Amino acid sequence: MVFAASFYVPKVSASDAYAIFSMNNSFKELSRSKARMLYRGKTKSLQGKRVELSDWPERSSERADFYQSLLGKDVAQMNAYWASLSFSGKARPPKEINAANIDAMVEWVSQKPERIGYAPLGALPDGANVLYVVEGGK
Repeated sequence: MVFAASFYVPKVSASDAYAIFSMNNSFKELSRSKARMLYRGKTKSLQGKRVELSDWPERSSERADFYQSLLGKDVAQMNAYWASLSFSGKARPPKEINAANIDAMVEWVSQKPERIGYAPLGALPDGANVLYVVEGGK
């Protein structure tokens, strides 16, 4: 006799919105240009504070959807891009969190006030400071 367990695991589709967020309320809302600059390594600070960016695990749908929506790039393209910036010493890639879940992302972002992450907009906890909303498919 075979028993099959069925668990509902919500998947985020490319049409869902993502939020770039911090748990620090002192950061102000970002423009699209500034959000893109952050996740392309073109800027390392916000409002005079050096920031640390986070990333979802490489094989997560969140990472793929976020980069496609914000920058029009897939994960392989972004990995190559960050590798070249890192090799040249121009920027460090975002810190990859160790699990593809919102709790791991929020825990990492919450540990220091200068940390910034991204997550599906509907998954953010109370108290998250939404800096920019990335609409899916844009």
